[in-house]
Amino acid sequence: MEKISGMGKETSEISDHIKLHIENGKILSLKTHRVSKSVEEHIKEAVGLILDRLTYPTLVPTLYTIIKELAINACKANQKRVFFEERGYSMLNPSEYAKGVREYREMFSEEMSNEFGIKAKKKGYYCLINFKYNDDGILIEVINNTPIAKEEEKSIRERLEKGMMYDDIAQFYIDNADTSEGAGLGLALILIMLKGEGIDPNYFRIIIGEDSTIARLEIPLSENFVSSRESN
Repeated sequence: MEKISGMGKETSEISDHIKLHIENGKILSLKTHRVSKSVEEHIKEAVGLILDRLTYPTLVPTLYTIIKELAINACKANQKRVFFEERGYSMLNPSEYAKGVREYREMFSEEMSNEFGIKAKKKGYYCLINFKYNDDGILIEVINNTPIAKEEEKSIRERLEKGMMYDDIAQFYIDNADTSEGAGLGLALILIMLKGEGIDPNYFRIIIGEDSTIARLEIPLSENFVSSRESN
């Protein structure tokens, strides 16, 4: 892995699917098309560099886990878009959407993720992780530049509502052991993890636009922190 050092601003091409924007030795953004081991390491490095002054030892693994989950979701959403386009399925047609999602899940594998990550890059689809921070707080956004279907939006809202109902991860797993939602439960787990760190889960939002989806997480570090909700 390329060592990040030095002062000033720079953009580094780490590999054919990772681009970093760095300022004063800290990662400000990471752009990728699939979540590889190298991407995971750079997420971990970014979190560590940003949080190195803080006295929240458990926050580093928690924040890393959350960002990784969101990045995987974003990359999979882009790859699923490519899958639908190749098969001529419409994400606006409920029956075609259900069929496409079923086929995608049945076929999904690590090899397929790499293949469709390359295809997503060629089509201009990406996952962008932005880090903004100061002494008062941290703002992290995970963005993918593809729209989502109405059925998927509904599912996201349901998962977030479910996460709000729990404070204990173990109890959540017990109650949802037989669920068919699979990896989508990660959104609910994010809210539970935030509660476990004493962070208001309302600081986590999914913002759905016409051509993009943004997962935004804010972490207050002082009483002077102003949420983007309040500043807009």
